[in-house]
Amino acid sequence: MALEPLDLRRSALVVWDMQYGIAGRASNRAEMVPKIAELLAAYRSRQLPVTYSQHTTVPDRWANPSMVRSMARRGIPPGGFRLAPGTHEWEILTEVAPRPDELVLAKTTPSFFVGTPLESLLRFRGVETLVLTGVSTEAGILGTARHAVNLGFHPLVAEDAVGSPTPEGNAEALRTLRAMCDVEPTASIVARLPPA
Repeated sequence: MALEPLDLRRSALVVWDMQYGIAGRASNRAEMVPKIAELLAAYRSRQLPVTYSQHTTVPDRWANPSMVRSMARRGIPPGGFRLAPGTHEWEILTEVAPRPDELVLAKTTPSFFVGTPLESLLRFRGVETLVLTGVSTEAGILGTARHAVNLGFHPLVAEDAVGSPTPEGNAEALRTLRAMCDVEPTASIVARLPPA
């Protein structure tokens, strides 16, 4: 069944975990970062909302045991992944850094909605669609897209503006995402934005 394209007049751009300690390890960083920059320019010129997630780790004794176990499955030992405020690894890449008037929310899980005020803030702005970009596709992008659907938001994944540590992980996550939400290239999304 063919679906109508999402109306992007009530959309927000989400820049997910584009931090040196996460995005810096993306296998497709060189191709992905310019696409995110293109989307940022398009959203900014139209004064549409832009929000950033910034993964922040908590001290080990406060860590979510389920997340520790999940990380161990990926070969990361307890305490082996640290993104503490103020460290270089925690900072957002210069090429896609937020402006002072853009929302940056710290979070600790692979869903942007858990433990943050994001849902309320999006509803205050009348946002219906989330254009998802960033790293990693199989963790935060997939987790946030699933959660967005459950909350009644439309996730739209910019397929060439997301990335993962491995090409295989990225491709598999995009296959899963296509079965549950809209997935389009950056050029298609920019072309459908309202006039600047």
